[in-house]
Amino acid sequence: MMSVRFQQAIRHRPWLSFWVGGGTLAVATAAGTEAYSDIQENRYLADQSDQCSLPMEYNRQQIREYWIRRPVSVITRLGKITYELSPCLASYMHYSLYLSNPGLHALQENDDKYEVRLEESKRLQAVQLREALTNLGPAFIKAGQQLSIRPDLVPPVVLEELQQLCDSVRPIPDDVALEVLKKELGLSDRTSCSKGKNNNFASRKLDDVFENLHLVAAASLGQVYKARLKDSGRDVAIKIQRPGMRKAFSLDLFLLQGWGDFMDAFTTIFTKQKPFHRTLFDSFSRGSYSELDYQNEAKNQSHFQYELGKRNCPVKIPDVYYDYSTQLVLTTEWVDGVKLADSPSSTIRRLIPVGVELFLTQLLDIGAFHSDPHPGNLLVTKDGKLCLLDFGLCAEVNQREREAMTRAIVHLLYRDFDMLIHSDTKELGFLPRDFDTEELKPILTKVLTGGLLESGSDMKKRKRKLMEISNELNEIFFRYPFQVPGFFALVTRGLGLLEGIALVGDPDFDIFMASAPYATKRAASILGAYGYRRMTKSLTRRNRSSGIAEL
Repeated sequence: MMSVRFQQAIRHRPWLSFWVGGGTLAVATAAGTEAYSDIQENRYLADQSDQCSLPMEYNRQQIREYWIRRPVSVITRLGKITYELSPCLASYMHYSLYLSNPGLHALQENDDKYEVRLEESKRLQAVQLREALTNLGPAFIKAGQQLSIRPDLVPPVVLEELQQLCDSVRPIPDDVALEVLKKELGLSDRTSCSKGKNNNFASRKLDDVFENLHLVAAASLGQVYKARLKDSGRDVAIKIQRPGMRKAFSLDLFLLQGWGDFMDAFTTIFTKQKPFHRTLFDSFSRGSYSELDYQNEAKNQSHFQYELGKRNCPVKIPDVYYDYSTQLVLTTEWVDGVKLADSPSSTIRRLIPVGVELFLTQLLDIGAFHSDPHPGNLLVTKDGKLCLLDFGLCAEVNQREREAMTRAIVHLLYRDFDMLIHSDTKELGFLPRDFDTEELKPILTKVLTGGLLESGSDMKKRKRKLMEISNELNEIFFRYPFQVPGFFALVTRGLGLLEGIALVGDPDFDIFMASAPYATKRAASILGAYGYRRMTKSLTRRNRSSGIAEL
């Protein structure tokens, strides 16, 4: 009966036949394209070729070509993102409209339990957001981790839920993770030789290499086990990557690239802004994609251990055990400690200046910096030292950019907006070198003074200041050819995460004042003692004549 009615509907409405037939053909074509691409990928992988597979190192074009051939997966992922985040957005909008209701104040006066219900509503929204980010996978979990230590941007109840994303992500079953470990190290449950990527343990079983192996934490890309090496008796941390991470992570990066291309096209047509989103997102994607290679992380960790040790920085970097590490498994020295963010306020106040100097040493001196200092990666050891973990997301800054940033920080601290706007913005790539900044100076001076220097550490004041200068920020990005350098995305991420941790434990923390001692010392080493004194004396005289207080 249904088929007869459908045939009659098609006969009386020819346009319906066109849409049904066209839609069926489109779905079938997309599915066929994806199936063919997967078959080709399997063939190339069997031949040990990467022409049709995802790259081991970040390659925008190769990732794009891979996912363009898989439209069903892309559309499904977009649907998944919409499905998970739409309820959170709808709940937030409903909550905002409810608060703006004129009759709300009368309701508050007549309802003793109003505050309790309001707080419960906030908590449920926070749980809903955390679960949505967890369900969406590693890229979104990392976004939640970044928000989890920004008390100046996120309400406390949401902050508390998002902080669970730092080390309480839903784990995969132990047998799945340990199968990856055995395969990567060439171990087997049998006594026969197993072909793995590390042949140092041929003919050995898992229990012959590790003892007391147990799960201690689950993160976005992998999970960490603690064990003891039978050969040496040393305790180690073993990080094992979740299966399928390269595929899942690259799809989200592909969607981010598409969003960047759209934003560049939009701003080019409707504003005077130069396109920079593609470069910015590429820089972020390159750094994030490198986190999937644990051999690269091991190399980063050893490099930072050497460079920071050479400079006598009071920080602990765990040793790497290369014989027990591969691209999907990283084994390092086990460090007992507590999170810096969970430490007493006195400990945070003592160690945050060390953390700031550590970050600035990496950024302005070494030229490579740890871009992911979230709460789970900063520990306080038993002897009271700061310990830095997880070197998967790192970035490099060349010599010219390091010197330009050092000068810019000093100019900002001494409020030399002339040099900061006319010179530093061009040296760092925010503005074209031939751009006349005279018209821009009053607006940018107001933004820098109100939004950064005068907002201090008071979170309510900072939010109010940022709201006050929002129109000026919009005017800057729509009227002038501003662009954000690619490396700056990871710089602001790293510094922002560090500032967020400091604010959690020390509400009086001021990132600019904390940066001043090392920045001035570094500027002196670049300009020379005489050049630095001449510059600061000139700036101090100018500030006094303008009625501006000194640092």
